[in-house]
Amino acid sequence: MIGQTLAVKYEVSAQVADGPIFTMFAASDRLNGRNVGIRQVRMPFNAEPEFINSLVGLLPEIQINHPNVESIYEIVEDSGQHYVISEMPKGSLLTERIKRFAPFTVPVSLATVIGILEGLDGIHMSGIAHGDVGPHNIIATHDGSAKVQLPGIWKAYSSSRTAGVAVLNQMAPYLAPEVCTGQRPSMSSDLYSVGVILFELLTGRVPFAGESASATTMRHLTSPVPSLRGINASVPSAVESVVNKLLSKNPDQRYQTAKEVLSELRTITDQLRFGRVPTAKAPVAGESLIVEPAKPLRTPKKEDPSKPSREEILEKRKQRRQERDVPSWVMSILGLCVLTIIGLGVCLVMYLEQKPREVKVPNLKGLQSTMASDQVKQLKLTVRVAGKESNERVEIGKILRTSPEAGAMIREGGTINVWESSGTKMVKVPDLTGMTADEAKTALLVENLKLDGKPMRVTDYDHAAGSIVKQLPDPNELIPRSSKIQIWIAATPDDSEGSLPGESDEASTNMAHTFKLDYQLKKLDGRVDVRVEMEDADGNKTVLTDRMEEGDRIKVQKVGHGEKATFRIYCDEVLKDTVIVQPGVKKNP
Repeated sequence: MIGQTLAVKYEVSAQVADGPIFTMFAASDRLNGRNVGIRQVRMPFNAEPEFINSLVGLLPEIQINHPNVESIYEIVEDSGQHYVISEMPKGSLLTERIKRFAPFTVPVSLATVIGILEGLDGIHMSGIAHGDVGPHNIIATHDGSAKVQLPGIWKAYSSSRTAGVAVLNQMAPYLAPEVCTGQRPSMSSDLYSVGVILFELLTGRVPFAGESASATTMRHLTSPVPSLRGINASVPSAVESVVNKLLSKNPDQRYQTAKEVLSELRTITDQLRFGRVPTAKAPVAGESLIVEPAKPLRTPKKEDPSKPSREEILEKRKQRRQERDVPSWVMSILGLCVLTIIGLGVCLVMYLEQKPREVKVPNLKGLQSTMASDQVKQLKLTVRVAGKESNERVEIGKILRTSPEAGAMIREGGTINVWESSGTKMVKVPDLTGMTADEAKTALLVENLKLDGKPMRVTDYDHAAGSIVKQLPDPNELIPRSSKIQIWIAATPDDSEGSLPGESDEASTNMAHTFKLDYQLKKLDGRVDVRVEMEDADGNKTVLTDRMEEGDRIKVQKVGHGEKATFRIYCDEVLKDTVIVQPGVKKNP
């Protein structure tokens, strides 16, 4: 890949990143004089028409003009491989920055998140949700800000049956609870992901992490938010309040727009710059944030004698438990039931997402079957040739009718049966002269004709042994399709029975062809002994021995097997030249 030139103008120089769906390279655009990033679609996704078509269809939607959003230029195809062309990011992937330097100071963390939010605000203003906000899709720029990559690309993931599984591990730590239950990404879920990133920048860890992707998503649903200041006491209370609001389980209790979060973080940043204690707006009325306490990092202050002691608090809790009408074991069962219902909800949403939808059968009449098959692949359907019928007006191989008919509804993954035209009832006999029996079979098959038994022999020294010299019916005669053609092939008394193409009952693994060599001798000193060897699928054999001089032409016509024949020309037993001959290709000196 490195050093190649793609789509005529993109010269690849280095690999810069590797992910589950794309491998990214740095390249230069020779026509426009700029550096670009090239994302190569990895297998098996490059071979999935649904994924590629979805990706191409998303292009107008994800081309967002904003300084904090990656500019995507085009999607190109080169030799069957698809590439997403974008601007070359100036900075480093936030994933690598966190791995090397986290936790960050409060000012650095806020500056990075403000850059992310500015990019998200531009994306949301265009009417779409990013859907995959995480350090793996964010570039930390050299000026301390950030640039958001691949907005809206999650829609292409959903068109593939395997892409979602491939990206789940990297997405899971940043997914909002409602997305974990099967809802589509939204602007609110993007803001939840920003809360996870800010938490990670300040602590060096994500707030919810499990042993697997599914365990992580369950923690988003059920676990309380860890105490940010309990992990990093240098974080101001105002920043912790912003993070807790971003990480609300209920989307209605989060900030409603990126602009709201930007306004609050910019205020906190200004307060820190001027040495003031940052303050945050109070949570919305009725909000109930669940925050998991953490062990204090400082020595606790002396207890206030006016406050109840720890023993008194525990005693009151015990009394309240005794006063409850429902026993604790019943509450445990109820809790398990709630988790079961959540799990069933997730399964139901996944089933509904994967349930094949109904699509309309397109009009395939008049198309070749291969073209029709390519067309219905986009609808997740397949084409099956159920039979052939003669037709005076429709060309051979084109579709006459389908079942189900055009306009009918069929589920994705279904099969459309088609009947092809076998052409007119009468057909002209092709001229088989000079062909081998194998080549004649192929030529006749096109017209739904076939050979009549084994070929007959004719003693003939002027044509290559095994080539056709006579046929019946004659060329261009009109006969019904499925008729048989009798052929006569050239032979000499030296050719043993069954040795020529078409005479043996055993199926040949390599088709027989007539190989012709026409070669002029050059740069010789006087007359020399010339010997010509031919190598084909059957092996080596000498096909000519003669005494010749400069300017003489070597003309050899022999029947052999395989896709090519190699002729070696020896002069006085010294290899003079090697010529490779392929059927139908003229490449002789």
